[in-house]
Amino acid sequence: MSGWFIVDFTLKELKSLRVKQRYSFRDQQYNGKYQIITFEEYILIALYADRIVGIYPEIKNPVFINQHVKWSNGKKFEDKFVETLRKYGYKGEYMSEDWLKQPLFIQSFAPTSLIYISNMTNSPKVFLIDDTKTPTQDTNQSYYEITSNAYLAFIRNYVVGIGPWKDTIVPPKNNYLGQPTNLVARAHALNLQVHPYTFRNENSYLHFNFHQDPYVEYEYWLNEIGVDGLFTDFTGSLHKYQEWTTPYSKKEKNAEALLHEIANKLKADGY
Repeated sequence: MSGWFIVDFTLKELKSLRVKQRYSFRDQQYNGKYQIITFEEYILIALYADRIVGIYPEIKNPVFINQHVKWSNGKKFEDKFVETLRKYGYKGEYMSEDWLKQPLFIQSFAPTSLIYISNMTNSPKVFLIDDTKTPTQDTNQSYYEITSNAYLAFIRNYVVGIGPWKDTIVPPKNNYLGQPTNLVARAHALNLQVHPYTFRNENSYLHFNFHQDPYVEYEYWLNEIGVDGLFTDFTGSLHKYQEWTTPYSKKEKNAEALLHEIANKLKADGY
């Protein structure tokens, strides 16, 4: 593999660069205007918000980074990652009092990284799962093997959930949904949450079954497949969907609440 990688530059050099939208079919007006942000800056955006904002950082390509970056005292990328979270007060098991104050999920495609940090932090971890034919970057197992009952039973000792590529859960054919696998049911039987990725609004990413409507896709995955969370490039759309589908208090009499009641009644009547 050749080219330039983030490990080839100092932070000062990286800060001299400006970010660019990598997809040509998305809004390009912000290209060249903003610096690359650091992990700590990312955390501070959440902490300085006027409400509780959770974070979901990924331990990205740890094998590659540990091969090319050497820290003092024999520390690894994962050590520095956890140290940064601790510095800003992130701690606590899923749904604990500490966790609810500063919600956090730690994600990674590398199972050995999640196992390694399990003795450093009790913050909830999610194991990401790629296409079943793809090998893991650290153990060289196929993700087909990773999704076996035996492996899921093993990894649940270290994680609260899995984050599969959505086509691993429901394999498509000719851009139509195929027959769902039993991965979600098997994960839930082991008390593992399921957070599939990545949900996008563009027509090219929506299967024909959803009629170019991302809300229909959300409905399918949350209500029919029964997943517990979604990774999306369009958080605004998913947030609006959540607002629209969350029941209002009966005491509320505003126009939005009334429209919500009407929509639910029409839906119940088959419209």
